[in-house]
Amino acid sequence: MRTPRYLVALAYLGVTAAAIVIAFPFVWLVLTALKPYSEIYAYPLLYVPRQVTFEHFQYVLGLNFPRYFANSVIIGSGTALATVAVAMLPAYATTRFRFPGRHGLLLSILISQMFPQIVFVVPLLLTLRRLDLMNTYLGVIVSYLPFTTPIAVWLTRNFFAEVPQEIEEAAAIDGYSRMQAFFKVVLPLTLPGIASVGIYAFLWSWSELMFALSFLTSSDMQTVPVFLTLFVGQYQTRWGPLFAGSVLASVPPIIVFGLLQRQFIRGLTTGSVKG
Repeated sequence: MRTPRYLVALAYLGVTAAAIVIAFPFVWLVLTALKPYSEIYAYPLLYVPRQVTFEHFQYVLGLNFPRYFANSVIIGSGTALATVAVAMLPAYATTRFRFPGRHGLLLSILISQMFPQIVFVVPLLLTLRRLDLMNTYLGVIVSYLPFTTPIAVWLTRNFFAEVPQEIEEAAAIDGYSRMQAFFKVVLPLTLPGIASVGIYAFLWSWSELMFALSFLTSSDMQTVPVFLTLFVGQYQTRWGPLFAGSVLASVPPIIVFGLLQRQFIRGLTTGSVKG
């Protein structure tokens, strides 16, 4: 039976309304970043700038913003790669093997996500100081792994579980070892799902503030979220530069989704492989 046209129209109307609601904060962010201060604080409120200005963007770029931006890219990319590398083998092992304590291990991974991030600041701070990893890219990346890896393990398990074991058995008949079958057969089939896990880890690290502010002590190493806190003071918030910096900071997530959206969608729909 064909769906009635009025239901299709209502569905499109609902999707359009939801898209407008979701997009409005970002549109407002861009419009405010293009307003001079006189229009930002104008009353009654001006939704569309009468006089477009790029002074806030120029001011932000003049404060060594590219350095903060590069730091975020390095830390985000490193976190994504490290998360995928750490999560793959535990996810595969808990999917393919049955061993004592397996369920307890998986449960402990879930429990680790119940603790607030601030609980780990002092222990990680002391650990990074002892390892001489304070104010380094590696130190921050390592501190992010306890938060990105557990979810990555659970997501990656689902992708591995959808790959039929008969494929690995066929690879074993062809002379492949377990590790060779994993890297040459299983891994290529799950790349879309693994890409979605990497995207998640990148975006998590890109927006993280607490650890970056605590473990990166010099401005040459700090990230974009730390940079944006410069415009929020005790008695005044400089909305123009704050919004302009936020617009620039939103560019990498948009690019990542734009370039890898197919892999992300395929990762969410992994399970169509038939044995």
